[in-house]
Amino acid sequence: MKHIVIDTRLYGPKHTGIGRYTKNLLIALKNLPNFSDYKFTLLVYKDLELEVKNDLGNNFNYLITDIKHYSLKEQILLPIVLYRLKPDLVHFTHFNKPIFYFGNSVITIHDLIKHFFKGPQNSTKSSLVYWPKYFFYRIFTNFIIKHNNIIVPSNFWRDYLIKNFHLLPTSVTTTHEAVDPKFFDTKYKILNTKYQNYILYTGNLYPHKNIEVIIKALKSIPDIKLKIICARNYFSQKIENLVAQNHLKTQVEFLGYIDDKDFQKIYSQALALVHPSLMEGFSLTGLEAMALSCPVISSDSSCLPEIYENSVLYFNPHDHQQLIKQIIKLKKSPKLRQQMIKKGHLQVQKYSWNSTAQKTFSVYKKILSIRH
Repeated sequence: MKHIVIDTRLYGPKHTGIGRYTKNLLIALKNLPNFSDYKFTLLVYKDLELEVKNDLGNNFNYLITDIKHYSLKEQILLPIVLYRLKPDLVHFTHFNKPIFYFGNSVITIHDLIKHFFKGPQNSTKSSLVYWPKYFFYRIFTNFIIKHNNIIVPSNFWRDYLIKNFHLLPTSVTTTHEAVDPKFFDTKYKILNTKYQNYILYTGNLYPHKNIEVIIKALKSIPDIKLKIICARNYFSQKIENLVAQNHLKTQVEFLGYIDDKDFQKIYSQALALVHPSLMEGFSLTGLEAMALSCPVISSDSSCLPEIYENSVLYFNPHDHQQLIKQIIKLKKSPKLRQQMIKKGHLQVQKYSWNSTAQKTFSVYKKILSIRH
């Protein structure tokens, strides 16, 4: 029986997008028909052990570890742990494969945004700390990419890796992600065309998220408010200052963290969710809004047209006038808003974690058949 180890230290909502990916992938994997033909072992942090076992039960073997990700111990001690497990394959669900582990492996690379948006202004670190870390990150990622099988969440990144790192197409596989099942509690309920005069922004406030373009647009549409769903972080204060400088405090509301049970009402009553990002890996943000009957106005950059297709209104993320036109267009047409809600429901159904798991499992089997 082949032995597959999966690094699940970054499991669950605590670890944001990577955590949701890891959790939903594993839940779907254990339900595949040929799952029991393989032995699976999960690397898990002690503080996540109860959560992981509650979700996954006895379907996996568990190895509890205190080796932190992005640490020196990860580079030195984790390879020793892995070699003792004698796996036929290790799946790292993030970029942090130890350089000194030389066994069969596959790595999920969610994006390479740091390659495009660099500098201390994109970090909480000072220049003296940031640049040495960034230099190491680039050397490390280049080495990892060129010497591993890779899974990516979109064809945008697959094409980028193949072209810019001169990889064999067979070494990079796209496994699109999907909306967390919790967003389907209302099961695609079509709501009426009534809404309140606000748009939504959901996500962190890093510079590449480009929320500034929404701030610029608001100045020309004073009857529209903006509600921001984002846990406070280093970049929140910068955006709050920008809002104040533009005299938009009465138009902008920072909602902070929102509990899942309140999502449906906030989303379905919004005119639209605006997703102005300059670059994404997959971007569940818009799909989650669609699942909650909220139309989406999206940037036309990076992988977003691939993932959202014709279910959203697009705009150039560098042109706030285009964004204004799309907001006004949607506001003037309840019929268009209803059509977009229906299109959104159909778009969400194109993605499922079962499909993600099946494609991931195919990658496992392909590597094992080649190497053994």
